[in-house]
Amino acid sequence: MRILYAALLFMMMLVGAPAALAAPQISVGLVTGQFTAELASETDFTAQTVVNGSVRKEFLFKAGSYYFNAANGSVNADGQEFGNVVLRIKADGVNHVKVNKKTYRGNIEVMLAPDRKNLIVRNVLPVDEYLYSVVGRTVPVYFPDEAIKSQAVAMRSYALWLAENNNYYYDVRAGEKDYVYSGTDMEKRDINKLIDSTRGEVVLYGGRPAMTLYTESSGGYTEDSADVYGEVFPKPYLKSVKDYDSDAPDYKWERSFDAQNISSGLLRGGYDIGQIESIRLSPEKPGASDRTDTGRVISVGFAGSKGNIVVPAAVVRELFSLPSTLFEIEVTRPIPKQLDVPIENYYGMEIGRKEIEIELKDKEKSENGIAGSIKLISGVDGEKVIFKGRGSGSGLGLSLWGARQLANDEGNTPGYYKNILRYYYRNTVVTKIY
Repeated sequence: MRILYAALLFMMMLVGAPAALAAPQISVGLVTGQFTAELASETDFTAQTVVNGSVRKEFLFKAGSYYFNAANGSVNADGQEFGNVVLRIKADGVNHVKVNKKTYRGNIEVMLAPDRKNLIVRNVLPVDEYLYSVVGRTVPVYFPDEAIKSQAVAMRSYALWLAENNNYYYDVRAGEKDYVYSGTDMEKRDINKLIDSTRGEVVLYGGRPAMTLYTESSGGYTEDSADVYGEVFPKPYLKSVKDYDSDAPDYKWERSFDAQNISSGLLRGGYDIGQIESIRLSPEKPGASDRTDTGRVISVGFAGSKGNIVVPAAVVRELFSLPSTLFEIEVTRPIPKQLDVPIENYYGMEIGRKEIEIELKDKEKSENGIAGSIKLISGVDGEKVIFKGRGSGSGLGLSLWGARQLANDEGNTPGYYKNILRYYYRNTVVTKIY
C-alpha cells in the first residue's frame, strides 16, 4: 500500500486534488495465524492467483461456502492447490464476500503466512469504506455532526498514516484496539453520509498524514506523545491540551479487586511475585517520577514473597482491564462488626468472653501507605485493591467526548470539525487530497 499511497500524494502535488481522483486503498488483516478460514458468497465469484502483482489464472467458484486452508506450502480450497500465491477473491460490488460469517466490502485476499503453515486473509477496500465500519462502531449516532466528522477525518488520516508506515502484509488488523473493524455489520447510514461529506480530507503535518490517534476521553487533559513514546518517537502535534470531556461515562471510574487476585492477575502477564505484600505508586501530584506531567501513571511497583517488580502502566491497564492509566490506588480492609473481649475475675483469670458491637460510619479502613506511595497488603479476608481513575483510552490526540462538547458549545456550526481537529492536533492542516 505504501507505493500506491506515495503515488497518490505525488499526483496531488502535480495536479492538485481533483474530485474524480479515486480514494486510496487500505488493507485490513481479518485472519492471521490460523490454519483455515471460511469464505462464502450468495452469488458465483471469481478467485485470481496473483504473483508479484500480476494475475496468472482465474477460477470460478459457485455460490456457497468454502474452507480455505494452508497445507503443503500452498493455499488450498475446494480440492484445489493454488500454490504460494495471493488468491484474490473478487466481489461484484453488490453481493459482498463473507469471511468467517462477517460481510466485507471490497476484495478479499488469501495468502500464506510467513511460516507457510497458516493463512493471512486481508480485506482490500477504499479507505472511506473502511471508515464506514470503524467510525460507525466508535461514535454514537446521536453525537453532533461536527464531532462525528472530526472523528472521521482523524480515523482516515490515521489509516493513511498506517498505510504509509506499516511494512507488514496488511496496514491494520481488524481487531486493532480502538479501531475495531467489523465489515458491514457496524455501519450506520447517517454516519456514512457524514463520512462521505468529508471525502478526501486528511490531517497533514509537514505534508504527510499525521499519526492522528484518538482517545474516548482524557480525564481533563490529553497527553503529550513524548510522555508515552519517549523522545525516540516524538509527534510534535500530539501535545497536551485541556479537554472538555466531563460528560464522558468514564470521566471518573473505579475498579475493585480482592487483594490476593492482584497476584494472579500479574501472573497472567508473566510476573510471578508470589503472595503480594505491597504496591508502590506516587499520589497524583507534580514531579512524581512514576507519573507524567498530566498525572498518568508510567509504572507501578509490586512487592511479593518472591521479589519486587516494576510493571509499565500500559501493561497494568491491560491485565486488569482499566479504562486508562490515569489512576490512584487504595487498599482497604474491612473493620469487624464486633469485638470479642475476654472477661476476667479479680485474679486476672479469664472466666468468659463477651462480644461488643462496633458502630462506625465507615465499614472499611483505607491503607494510605508510607508517605502515600506504599500501599501495604496484610492478607486478611475481604482486603481490596481499588483503582480510582479518570478518562478512557490512551489520552492521546482527539478526545471523542471532548469533541462532542466543543461541537455543542459552538452550536454544531457546519465546518467547525476542522477547528476541533486543529485544536487536538497542533500545527497541522486539514487538506483534501482526493
